[in-house]
Amino acid sequence: MANYKEKPFSNDNGTANSNGDNISVTIKTHHDKKGGHPHIIIEDIDDKHVSVGLSTKSKKGKNATNYAMEKSPFNDGKKSYMRRQGIVAPKREYSGQRRGVLTSKDYAQAKTYGERAKQKYLHKRNNKKK
Repeated sequence: MANYKEKPFSNDNGTANSNGDNISVTIKTHHDKKGGHPHIIIEDIDDKHVSVGLSTKSKKGKNATNYAMEKSPFNDGKKSYMRRQGIVAPKREYSGQRRGVLTSKDYAQAKTYGERAKQKYLHKRNNKKK
């Protein structure tokens, strides 16, 4: 497994850049049936973003716990949480790009959740009936 402190993930749109122990990330609003909420963009695949949702609540739904982040990516002093399931969604469902900062621990966790979603997407795409 790669050490993210030494070599942070970076792609063509500059998703992440390292600054000491903090990693700068792109955050966009993902629009869904409930309106929309911020997502950390992990990487791009095909014409889609791999992303992980952010929340201010420690639980979702029927007591599904969210990952407690060390600090808010917006540096607003509020307690922030990361959804434990990443998504792969079309880029057109996202808007309003802004920058955020994650600790290296939080970024590694976001990469883990994003990688799971990416693998699930790739498996589904490669196993479609022809």
